[in-house]
Amino acid sequence: MGIKIIKTGKALPEYILTNRELEELVDTDNDWIVERTGISNRRVAIKESNLDLSLKAAEMCLKGYDRSKVDLVIVSTITPDKLVPCMGSLLKRDLNLENAIAFDLNAACSGFIYGVWTAEALMKVNNFRSALVIGSECLTRITNWEDRGTCVLFGDGAGCALLERDDNETGIISSFIKNYDDPKEVLACGMEYRKRPFDSEDFSYQPMLIEMAGTQVFKFAVNAINEVMDNAIKDTGLTYEDIAFFVPHQANMRIINAASQKTGQDITKFQVSIKDTGNVSSASVPMALHDLMVSGKVKKGDKIMLMGFGGGLSAGAIIYQV
Repeated sequence: MGIKIIKTGKALPEYILTNRELEELVDTDNDWIVERTGISNRRVAIKESNLDLSLKAAEMCLKGYDRSKVDLVIVSTITPDKLVPCMGSLLKRDLNLENAIAFDLNAACSGFIYGVWTAEALMKVNNFRSALVIGSECLTRITNWEDRGTCVLFGDGAGCALLERDDNETGIISSFIKNYDDPKEVLACGMEYRKRPFDSEDFSYQPMLIEMAGTQVFKFAVNAINEVMDNAIKDTGLTYEDIAFFVPHQANMRIINAASQKTGQDITKFQVSIKDTGNVSSASVPMALHDLMVSGKVKKGDKIMLMGFGGGLSAGAIIYQV
């Protein structure tokens, strides 16, 4: 039974925040940001909600598709508009997906990889016909705009993939998922709960802002992406030369370059979309995948590897055939 990715979608907020504008907010400069991250611009959802972005990306996937065939909706996000109803339920409602089971998933920047992995398993076990997997974030909601080390990195957006079961197609070839303990919480975001009437006067909470130890996270990411890539391709009979394109999480251009060098694959085989979007957590892989799929470079039968890594700590890779 083949589970294939048949369509993709993408949505970005209207407002573009440039590096030059960031120079007015914190002690940084355009050249430093570009050199260290590869980012020139990022999008900020001022007018749009997370649901707005998710809907737009999903509608792109579903255009001309029989919506009664969609049996599953998985939304990966760490910045939902509401806790209840979950984003998946809101999407199911607004997309009129009457037959779909819907839920959210939180695996931070690895979320889309985890979502596709989960969807594949559920589709095979339950004979689901098709599934929507969405990564959607309004990450700037939880960005500390006084921290020059992190605020230059993040942006907002949504990406979507439509998966379909087809017994005559190869589809997903392999996947590898791994979690790594983060005892020092080098990448974390707290929760702001309201003080209760019976809490003590010294009641405290972690601010709902992304906190990241950049050097440690960078080292983790470089090692993790290589590990999951190696394990995803292991025992498939494939080599890296057989992979037509690589779609990594768009966290930092230096990490993407490191993966290119480690695997011995030319950087032109890696989809790079970070320049104008920044790091959009779980949305970055599906957004970059959409950029690749509409580029005109992909041919029927091409093998593509998707790679994610992030908070948790977590990482994963998936190989599929177009």
